[in-house]
Amino acid sequence: MGTMPLTPADIRKKKFHTVRLRPGYNEEDVDALLDRIESTLVALEGGPRTGPLITAEEVRNSRFRTTRLSPGYREDEVDDFLDVVVADLAGRGLGRSGPAAPPLPPHPAAGPQAGGAAAPGPGPAGGRGRPGPPPRMTPEHVRDQQFATTRLTTGYNEQEVDEFLDRAEFTLEVLQQGRPERATLSAKDVERVQFSTTRARPGYDPAQVDRFLDVLAEELRRYEQR
Repeated sequence: MGTMPLTPADIRKKKFHTVRLRPGYNEEDVDALLDRIESTLVALEGGPRTGPLITAEEVRNSRFRTTRLSPGYREDEVDDFLDVVVADLAGRGLGRSGPAAPPLPPHPAAGPQAGGAAAPGPGPAGGRGRPGPPPRMTPEHVRDQQFATTRLTTGYNEQEVDEFLDRAEFTLEVLQQGRPERATLSAKDVERVQFSTTRARPGYDPAQVDRFLDVLAEELRRYEQR
């Protein structure tokens, strides 16, 4: 897997080809959305927060004006990239409604320093006590997760991925209930899982699935390290 989470620089440096003789997306509209995505990632990494965090659902529902006489961004390139953004934001817990401000800033410091302080910490975690940090991925995030389908390129078998996500949803549910003995998946299981690939029929976009699984494995590891 090994897909890294998106960074503000990934958004800032993103370039799309322009089309002139066929419809494209209005460049200003797309750039404005990318600005919001970039500022959200900056806030998630502990930087200044310049407005409400954008959610995966908002990105998924974005609509752009189309251009005909003037240059516009290639629609398929923009759509593909936004699919990656949607999976990334959903994996960080920004699936549907924008969470309240407090749970999010700790996320970027998921490294040893801050993650350790808020996590299963031996007590000084500001009275948060036993349950540890707020989850970055909930059973609902898994249930609501959607992947783009591929038709002309190799994809992952949809049924296999869906069945695996059912197990992931159940595992997160019992972990949040404090019953780890009932979990049916571990972080290692997530890292090692392999799905059949499809060619002649639609399948899930492998890059999106892999990115989501990376975040899922990281979330399970947080519980296992307690």
